[in-house]
Amino acid sequence: MLLVAPFFFIGSQSYAAVAREPALVQKEFEEAIGMMGYSPEAAAAKFGELYQETKAPRIQLEWARSLYLAGRLAEAKEQFIDVINKEIPITVRDKIEWYLSEIQKRQSAKVYIGLYQDSNPGYITSARTVSIFGQTLSYQPAVNTNSETGLGVGVEAERELVPQSGYFAQANINTATYQTSAFNKQDMDVSFVKRWQDYNYKDLRVGYERMLYGGSTLFDYAYVSSKWVFNLPSQDYYGFFIKGGPLTYPNYTYLSGSQTQANVFYNHNITRDLTLYLEAGGDKTFASQPAYSSNGFYGTLGTQVAWDSTNIQANLKASILQRNYMDSDPLWGETRRDSGQLYWLSITKRDLYILGLRPSIDITYQTNNSNIPFFAYNKLFGGIFFKNVY
Repeated sequence: MLLVAPFFFIGSQSYAAVAREPALVQKEFEEAIGMMGYSPEAAAAKFGELYQETKAPRIQLEWARSLYLAGRLAEAKEQFIDVINKEIPITVRDKIEWYLSEIQKRQSAKVYIGLYQDSNPGYITSARTVSIFGQTLSYQPAVNTNSETGLGVGVEAERELVPQSGYFAQANINTATYQTSAFNKQDMDVSFVKRWQDYNYKDLRVGYERMLYGGSTLFDYAYVSSKWVFNLPSQDYYGFFIKGGPLTYPNYTYLSGSQTQANVFYNHNITRDLTLYLEAGGDKTFASQPAYSSNGFYGTLGTQVAWDSTNIQANLKASILQRNYMDSDPLWGETRRDSGQLYWLSITKRDLYILGLRPSIDITYQTNNSNIPFFAYNKLFGGIFFKNVY
């Protein structure tokens, strides 16, 4: 997720029209940057003057950001949309889209729609014989094992409780609807958030999440989380995220307990249109029965690459995953160990927006291997998705 960051690039018109020395303009620019943390209104006024004088895209972007921080969302949106339709680097576009997405959530609601094909919506093993305490038995899944078409819809909205206070109420609803209703999923999350935004980003969130699967509640998760993002002058950014709380499974009480998860990430801009992304994380999950308690770990390597001549952009990520359980499984008679991989590819046209929605073709391939074959599976998931940018 790309958060509050300055944009370090100069357009072709940058300082050509400036009557004053560029050094003087740069000094005022840096002064305005310094104001953004404590007086975004004053920063917006100064950036506005500088932009009228220079027409520099870099200054326009900081003007839009200061308008956003001052709570002048409609004006900020106008400037961001103007810039996003210009020729700008890949990382700058991503950051602008993050701001536009935040404005969309606060002015109305952010929408996500996807139509896709899922080769294994139930995460069902391909094995048809299983061994339980030395006995080989036939296994016939009770649900459809064929590929199914799915429709995903997500809506996210938030409102600031007191203007310019940084206190927000937020609600998210995400659904996945399949041809077989047993695979349907709904996730609902409501939270209260305190944000601190200036050059960097920090938040503290208290929330409640409910996941439904096949029409009944799978789990409830009351949590506290925090995310911190630190931005560098090079446009690189790094940060961490932590979340934890009690987990309740109404229909599977032996799974009820608690979960704590955390990750760290770093994004490096190699060139104007090429990035490198690194992430590592894990979780510790406690269940009422130790056999279902586990430690999970993952590592992710990703990149973004764009072609200015066509405005085509490709995003790629590859992850390795490991989960180790803490005690012998009461049914299978051994302690479960899983490992897997996840590969994700997304292709989009950066300058194509349909009613503020940008389409992309996304493909995900996931595989899970386990020392207990019943828990091994493969899954291919792909389709067309529409992301609400503005």
